[in-house]
Amino acid sequence: MYGAKAYSFLVMAIICTLLMSGCGGKTPPNGAAALNITTPNPLPVGAIGDTYREGLAATGGQQPYTWTIDSGALPPGLSLTADGVISGTPTTVGNYSFTLRVTDSQSPVKAYQVASTSITINLPLSFSSTPLTNAVIAVAYSNAVAASGGVTCGTGSAPAYAYALITDAQCLFTNLPACTAKNGGLTLNADGTITGTPTGPIGTYPFTVQATDCYPTTATANFSLTVTGKIQGNYAFSFTGYNNGQPFYMAGSFVADGNGNITSGVFDRNGNDATGYVMEHLTPGSGANGQCSASGAPTGTGSVYCVGRPGVTSGGNLGTIVIVSPLGTYSFSVSLSLISDSRIILADPNHPNLWGSGVLKSQGQSLSGISLASGNFAFGSYGVDSSGGRYADAGYFVTDANGNIQSGSGEADTNDNGTVQSQAPLTGNVSAVDPATGRGTATFTIGSSTLDYAFYVVPPAPGKLSLYSLVAVQTDAVSPGVPVTLASIIERGPANGGTTLFSNAFLNAAQGSGTNGDVFELNAVSNSAPDISLGLGDFDGTTDNNGNGKITSYSFDENKGGALTTPSQNNYTGTYSVVGTTSGRVTVNLTGVADNPVWYLVSQNTGFVVGTDPGVTAGSFEPQTVTQPITITSLFGNFYGGTTDPVLSSVINEVQAALVTPPPPPGTGNGTLAATYDTSGTTGVLMNQSFAGAYCLADTTDTCPSPQLAQSMLGRELILDSKGNTVGILYLVSAGAAGATNATTKVVSLSTDANPPRLTALTH
Repeated sequence: MYGAKAYSFLVMAIICTLLMSGCGGKTPPNGAAALNITTPNPLPVGAIGDTYREGLAATGGQQPYTWTIDSGALPPGLSLTADGVISGTPTTVGNYSFTLRVTDSQSPVKAYQVASTSITINLPLSFSSTPLTNAVIAVAYSNAVAASGGVTCGTGSAPAYAYALITDAQCLFTNLPACTAKNGGLTLNADGTITGTPTGPIGTYPFTVQATDCYPTTATANFSLTVTGKIQGNYAFSFTGYNNGQPFYMAGSFVADGNGNITSGVFDRNGNDATGYVMEHLTPGSGANGQCSASGAPTGTGSVYCVGRPGVTSGGNLGTIVIVSPLGTYSFSVSLSLISDSRIILADPNHPNLWGSGVLKSQGQSLSGISLASGNFAFGSYGVDSSGGRYADAGYFVTDANGNIQSGSGEADTNDNGTVQSQAPLTGNVSAVDPATGRGTATFTIGSSTLDYAFYVVPPAPGKLSLYSLVAVQTDAVSPGVPVTLASIIERGPANGGTTLFSNAFLNAAQGSGTNGDVFELNAVSNSAPDISLGLGDFDGTTDNNGNGKITSYSFDENKGGALTTPSQNNYTGTYSVVGTTSGRVTVNLTGVADNPVWYLVSQNTGFVVGTDPGVTAGSFEPQTVTQPITITSLFGNFYGGTTDPVLSSVINEVQAALVTPPPPPGTGNGTLAATYDTSGTTGVLMNQSFAGAYCLADTTDTCPSPQLAQSMLGRELILDSKGNTVGILYLVSAGAAGATNATTKVVSLSTDANPPRLTALTH
């Protein structure tokens, strides 16, 4: 394009190019052919600081030609010679339009032609300052560096620039000869994309990239890319366990370095077992590499962890967390989600009488600046009383600037083994939060009972509203009249100081409304057996003359100690009323139901449930946001999770990693589901087990309908084993686009056997 060689090539090439738009001209009556300007329109792009040289071309008439600017002006820094060369060094960005005149040498009458054209001058070639997102060890990565300005190459999908890696001192990339043997896992491609799967170790890796445009001009820039571990940073956890059949509860936090070491941690534990209440600090780990051995165990000493089981199908996000404290050494299996809550189970062959399930929540990278003062909170808890009877409660409280619960701004509904207390006044206070652990303490007086808790704060994920959630465990000594519970506490409103006003409109989820309904996930105990239910409620969000809204449908699956009933048997209507504009308390009246539950709202279509029934129902509900119509292809991708809130020691605890594959278009027939899982419980510890089955759409039955449903109104699907038997009933809660791993998809399933029933939550 530029220079003598480029100029001669251009003159040859432009003969067949698009002609400039003619603006009139003069041709002698006889002699040479008509004079025409054949230079492309627009002229090639230039850039500030790059030498520009472009030859103009014409045909016909009689040479030599003389070129001038007829109107307009060239970009500053450029000039036109009489023989038709535009050259110079541009100084100013912009698009410059002008008219060229070419005059030939005929005599006595010279011919001329004019045509309009333009030249665009870009900024100099440079790089964007946008930082690169973090990469995660053993997770496929895709991002890009981007240059701009200069003289771009290519059109359409062709790259505008060519990129090359200049330096990579720590060998994150594999496309420098000196680094290939070290296999950092990533590649910088010629189009600027960065792809691959980093192998670690963790750290921030500097590197230098060069971009080359079509001048050719080059520009270089320094970048850095941070590689993290799958478990890195601050984490909080809560846990429901059983020790020789007796329940205990834990809440705590730890800091993971990304390389397999837990550098610090603390937990509170309480229960009806012999241990009672203790608070312990973890022994820091040392020497682990974060990668699981062939047996699935981490290396190193002290509190360590690993993720990714070599040679295990779907085992990339299964791992093991070992905690060491004065209580002993305990091994937990984890199914890790990188964008949502993860699930853990106690699966330790060295402690055959201990098992249970819990949740692991990321606290992010920093816990500084957290305050729970001047907040509005809803909560739900479950546990046991001193005699071993099931206990549950739900309620709300509002704190003032000092963390004290404001007068008249707290209440709770409780159910102690079937003895119900409604709207009991709640007073107390919440302490400051330790910025190292996220730990604090709280004291709640509910009616005449004073309960003490240790809690651990989980800040909101980046980009979310400023809402804190807390996992909490009671710290009182076991004594008559005092239950032992595990609690979930969630701030309501965008840190609004308690000004949220609730109404019936906060329950407005219904099929076809965008939010299809609310998914209810409930646990209870009936006749000494787990009583588990999972279903969907539809609400109209209105208020009639009696202050009620309509429950247009409430249908669910229930497994009561192995006796399964489905929406065809469990389908109710009724009314509801949000009776507390500040409390968010909801009274429920389901037609034909004797013991109606009470709900406390957290936000729109989200809340806690406490039952008034002898089985002491407890749980939560959340909106179903899957786009309708819900089809078999709405469920797909990789899922990670496990058992939630086991209500009795007989529940088999499980974590799993599953791959869900829908049938190909047009999406008829069954999808497939393959999972790797660990279990613990009365059957002992089983690691790296496998399941291969299928799933189908079904709205009301416990068998796949024939012919199969094309779409579902409930987002309800059956899980089938290899023999075609239904082993689980699944409800879609949310779905991300195309199974994207950066968009949360959540499903909850109910086991259908008597082994015994349990709920399982799975997310991407």
